[in-house]
Amino acid sequence: MLYNNTLGTVLERKKSYLKDVILVKKNTEFTQFYIIHSGALKTYDITPDNKEQINGFYLPGDIVGLDSISTKVYNNNIKALSNTLVCELNYEELMSLVETNKNVRDMIFKLLSSDIYNYQKLVLCYSQKKADERLAAFIYSLYSRYEQRGHTSLNIKLTMCRADIANYLGLTIETVSRSLSKFQEKQILSARGKYIVIRNLNALIDLCN
Repeated sequence: MLYNNTLGTVLERKKSYLKDVILVKKNTEFTQFYIIHSGALKTYDITPDNKEQINGFYLPGDIVGLDSISTKVYNNNIKALSNTLVCELNYEELMSLVETNKNVRDMIFKLLSSDIYNYQKLVLCYSQKKADERLAAFIYSLYSRYEQRGHTSLNIKLTMCRADIANYLGLTIETVSRSLSKFQEKQILSARGKYIVIRNLNALIDLCN
Protein backbone atom coordinates (compact mmCIF):
# COMPACT_ATOMS: atom_id res chain seq x y z
CA MET A 1 0.00 0.00 0.00
CA LEU A 2 1.31 3.45 -0.90
CA TYR A 3 0.98 6.40 1.44
CA ASN A 4 1.18 9.89 -0.01
CA ASN A 5 -0.09 11.82 3.00
CA THR A 6 1.89 14.64 4.52
CA LEU A 7 2.35 14.91 8.26
CA GLY A 8 -0.17 17.75 8.31
CA THR A 9 -2.93 15.72 6.68
CA VAL A 10 -2.17 12.73 8.91
CA LEU A 11 -2.44 14.80 12.09
CA GLU A 12 -5.84 16.09 11.01
CA ARG A 13 -7.22 12.58 11.50
CA LYS A 14 -8.52 12.62 15.05
CA LYS A 15 -10.26 10.01 17.17
CA SER A 16 -11.60 10.57 20.67
CA TYR A 17 -11.46 8.23 23.65
CA LEU A 18 -13.28 8.74 26.93
CA LYS A 19 -11.48 8.70 30.27
CA ASP A 20 -10.50 5.20 31.48
CA VAL A 21 -11.07 3.59 28.09
CA ILE A 22 -8.40 0.99 27.24
CA LEU A 23 -7.09 1.69 23.74
CA VAL A 24 -4.82 -1.36 23.58
CA LYS A 25 -4.25 -4.51 25.62
CA LYS A 26 -0.78 -5.92 26.19
CA ASN A 27 0.50 -8.57 23.78
CA THR A 28 -2.05 -7.80 21.06
CA GLU A 29 -0.64 -7.38 17.55
CA PHE A 30 1.09 -4.06 16.97
CA THR A 31 -0.58 -2.20 14.11
CA GLN A 32 -0.45 1.53 14.79
CA PHE A 33 0.89 4.38 16.88
CA TYR A 34 -1.11 6.93 18.83
CA ILE A 35 -0.19 10.61 18.53
CA ILE A 36 -1.83 12.61 21.31
CA HIS A 37 -3.61 15.84 20.34
CA SER A 38 -5.15 16.56 23.73
CA GLY A 39 -5.62 14.73 26.99
CA ALA A 40 -3.19 12.07 28.19
CA LEU A 41 -2.52 8.34 28.11
CA LYS A 42 -0.76 5.98 30.49
CA THR A 43 0.93 2.66 29.82
CA TYR A 44 0.91 -0.08 32.43
CA ASP A 45 1.46 -3.77 33.07
CA ILE A 46 -0.45 -6.13 35.37
CA THR A 47 1.55 -7.68 38.21
CA PRO A 48 1.17 -11.35 39.28
CA ASP A 49 -1.13 -10.22 42.13
CA ASN A 50 -3.38 -8.50 39.56
CA LYS A 51 -2.39 -4.91 40.27
CA GLU A 52 -1.42 -2.15 37.86
CA GLN A 53 2.24 -1.18 37.49
CA ILE A 54 2.38 2.13 35.63
CA ASN A 55 5.47 2.67 33.49
CA GLY A 56 4.66 5.75 31.45
CA PHE A 57 2.57 8.91 31.15
CA TYR A 58 2.10 10.50 27.72
CA LEU A 59 1.10 14.09 27.01
CA PRO A 60 0.01 16.08 23.91
CA GLY A 61 2.65 15.76 21.19
CA ASP A 62 3.84 12.33 22.36
CA ILE A 63 3.71 9.20 20.21
CA VAL A 64 2.67 6.05 22.07
CA GLY A 65 3.75 2.65 20.79
CA LEU A 66 7.31 3.31 19.60
CA ASP A 67 8.58 0.57 21.93
CA SER A 68 6.49 -1.99 20.00
CA ILE A 69 8.41 -1.66 16.72
CA SER A 70 10.89 -4.42 17.58
CA THR A 71 8.51 -6.83 19.33
CA LYS A 72 5.59 -6.49 16.86
CA VAL A 73 3.18 -6.59 19.80
CA TYR A 74 2.10 -3.94 22.28
CA ASN A 75 4.32 -4.33 25.32
CA ASN A 76 1.89 -2.60 27.67
CA ASN A 77 -1.76 -1.80 28.15
CA ILE A 78 -2.65 1.73 27.03
CA LYS A 79 -5.42 3.63 28.82
CA ALA A 80 -6.86 7.15 28.56
CA LEU A 81 -6.19 9.21 31.70
CA SER A 82 -8.79 11.76 30.65
CA ASN A 83 -10.99 12.40 27.63
CA THR A 84 -8.31 12.19 24.97
CA LEU A 85 -8.01 13.05 21.29
CA VAL A 86 -5.47 11.07 19.26
CA CYS A 87 -4.30 10.48 15.72
CA GLU A 88 -4.00 6.77 14.93
CA LEU A 89 -1.02 6.31 12.63
CA ASN A 90 -0.29 3.07 10.80
CA TYR A 91 3.29 1.74 11.12
CA GLU A 92 3.93 1.64 7.35
CA GLU A 93 2.51 5.12 7.02
CA LEU A 94 4.93 6.48 9.62
CA MET A 95 7.85 4.75 7.93
CA SER A 96 6.83 6.36 4.63
CA LEU A 97 6.83 9.77 6.29
CA VAL A 98 10.22 9.07 7.90
CA GLU A 99 11.71 8.24 4.49
CA THR A 100 10.39 11.37 2.79
CA ASN A 101 10.33 14.00 5.52
CA LYS A 102 13.45 15.00 7.46
CA ASN A 103 11.39 16.80 10.11
CA VAL A 104 9.39 13.66 10.84
CA ARG A 105 12.56 11.59 10.96
CA ASP A 106 14.18 14.02 13.39
CA MET A 107 11.03 14.04 15.53
CA ILE A 108 10.95 10.24 15.77
CA PHE A 109 14.63 10.03 16.76
CA LYS A 110 14.07 12.75 19.35
CA LEU A 111 11.08 10.93 20.83
CA LEU A 112 12.94 7.60 20.92
CA SER A 113 15.90 9.27 22.58
CA SER A 114 13.58 10.97 25.07
CA ASP A 115 11.92 7.65 25.95
CA ILE A 116 15.29 6.02 26.62
CA TYR A 117 16.46 9.01 28.68
CA ASN A 118 13.26 9.11 30.74
CA TYR A 119 13.50 5.37 31.40
CA GLN A 120 17.07 5.79 32.62
CA LYS A 121 15.99 8.63 34.91
CA LEU A 122 13.15 6.50 36.30
CA VAL A 123 15.54 3.65 37.09
CA LEU A 124 17.83 6.15 38.84
CA CYS A 125 14.86 7.50 40.79
CA TYR A 126 13.93 4.05 42.04
CA SER A 127 17.47 3.07 42.98
CA GLN A 128 18.98 6.22 44.48
CA LYS A 129 16.50 8.98 45.22
CA LYS A 130 14.44 9.51 48.37
CA ALA A 131 10.68 10.00 48.23
CA ASP A 132 10.82 13.83 48.19
CA GLU A 133 13.43 13.76 45.43
CA ARG A 134 11.39 11.30 43.33
CA LEU A 135 8.30 13.49 43.50
CA ALA A 136 10.26 16.68 42.82
CA ALA A 137 11.91 15.06 39.80
CA PHE A 138 8.50 13.93 38.53
CA ILE A 139 6.95 17.39 38.86
CA TYR A 140 9.94 19.03 37.23
CA SER A 141 9.86 16.51 34.37
CA LEU A 142 6.22 17.45 33.70
CA TYR A 143 7.14 21.14 33.71
CA SER A 144 10.04 20.45 31.31
CA ARG A 145 7.90 18.42 28.95
CA TYR A 146 5.27 21.15 28.75
CA GLU A 147 8.00 23.77 28.34
CA GLN A 148 9.40 21.86 25.35
CA ARG A 149 5.95 22.16 23.78
CA GLY A 150 5.90 25.93 24.25
CA HIS A 151 3.93 26.07 27.51
CA THR A 152 6.18 28.03 29.85
CA SER A 153 3.62 28.55 32.61
CA LEU A 154 4.52 27.45 36.14
CA ASN A 155 0.90 26.30 36.54
CA ILE A 156 0.59 22.58 35.84
CA LYS A 157 -2.62 20.57 35.59
CA LEU A 158 -2.04 16.95 36.51
CA THR A 159 -3.90 14.59 34.21
CA MET A 160 -3.04 11.68 36.49
CA CYS A 161 -4.36 11.12 40.01
CA ARG A 162 -2.10 10.94 43.06
CA ALA A 163 -2.57 7.18 43.23
CA ASP A 164 -1.15 6.87 39.70
CA ILE A 165 1.78 9.16 40.56
CA ALA A 166 2.53 7.07 43.65
CA ASN A 167 2.32 3.86 41.61
CA TYR A 168 4.67 5.21 38.95
CA LEU A 169 7.24 6.42 41.50
CA GLY A 170 7.08 3.32 43.69
CA LEU A 171 5.62 5.26 46.64
CA THR A 172 2.41 5.20 48.67
CA ILE A 173 -0.32 7.80 48.27
CA GLU A 174 0.32 8.89 51.85
CA THR A 175 3.99 9.50 51.08
CA VAL A 176 3.12 11.58 48.01
CA SER A 177 0.70 13.65 50.09
CA ARG A 178 3.29 14.19 52.83
CA SER A 179 5.91 15.26 50.30
CA LEU A 180 3.50 17.72 48.68
CA SER A 181 2.76 19.16 52.12
CA LYS A 182 6.50 19.61 52.74
CA PHE A 183 6.93 21.37 49.40
CA GLN A 184 4.08 23.73 50.26
CA GLU A 185 5.50 24.48 53.71
CA LYS A 186 8.82 25.38 52.07
CA GLN A 187 6.93 27.48 49.49
CA ILE A 188 8.40 25.45 46.63
CA LEU A 189 4.94 24.92 45.18
CA SER A 190 1.26 24.97 46.00
CA ALA A 191 -1.08 22.08 45.25
CA ARG A 192 -4.85 21.96 45.11
CA GLY A 193 -6.60 18.96 43.58
CA LYS A 194 -5.12 18.36 40.15
CA TYR A 195 -3.43 21.77 39.97
CA ILE A 196 0.16 22.53 40.97
CA VAL A 197 1.73 25.97 40.90
CA ILE A 198 5.53 26.03 41.08
CA ARG A 199 6.51 28.90 43.39
CA ASN A 200 10.27 28.39 43.42
CA LEU A 201 11.59 26.64 40.32
CA ASN A 202 15.23 26.75 41.41
CA ALA A 203 14.41 25.12 44.75
CA LEU A 204 12.48 22.39 42.91
CA ILE A 205 15.47 21.75 40.64
CA ASP A 206 17.82 21.63 43.63
CA LEU A 207 15.57 19.04 45.24
CA CYS A 208 15.70 16.91 42.08
CA ASN A 209 19.48 16.83 42.20
